[in-house]
Amino acid sequence: MDNTQIENSKKNLTLSVFTHPACSGCGAAVEMGWELAQDLEGIVLKTVKLENREGLQKAQQCGIKTIPTMIIYKGEEECERMVGLPKKKDLEKSLKLYLA
Repeated sequence: MDNTQIENSKKNLTLSVFTHPACSGCGAAVEMGWELAQDLEGIVLKTVKLENREGLQKAQQCGIKTIPTMIIYKGEEECERMVGLPKKKDLEKSLKLYLA
């Protein structure tokens, strides 16, 4: 990664959504994240599916115990964690706060 990529990653937020196909609220969480990533400049959406080994390992590393869980990262730093399905306006408010 060059210096420009490092600077861009510090400006952008990553919204990681931890999901599973059997989770009733997970589809809505992913859709909400996708809509906000489209509406707000600087948001990168990552979906972590707990149905495979890689997703399970990532969830374990992050201490995920309930799904859906959304984590907002700025660079490598975790800014906020939302367990369960938040209201869209609450998630949007948090994203805007960390984009500032």
